[in-house]
Amino acid sequence: MIKCLVLQNGLILIAKIEEIDAEIGDPNCKISDVALVNSDDTVSTWLTCTEQKDLLFRSEDILTIVEPKSSIIKSYMEIIA
Repeated sequence: MIKCLVLQNGLILIAKIEEIDAEIGDPNCKISDVALVNSDDTVSTWLTCTEQKDLLFRSEDILTIVEPKSSIIKSYMEIIA
């Protein structure tokens, strides 16, 4: 499931997201193939310092999760290919 994640710090990410079981306070969302959605609705790579595909997030760090526009999904698919 590809979604846009608006983080508490204002960043907007697009990624494949999966909820995972966790203890309270531990990461409970696994996101993979993560990219950054820029303010002009373009998509760019994010965390270029690593080859890691899967990241763990705490839902408390996510402000909201929304459906991306089709144009953003198209750009995202080109980035992660």
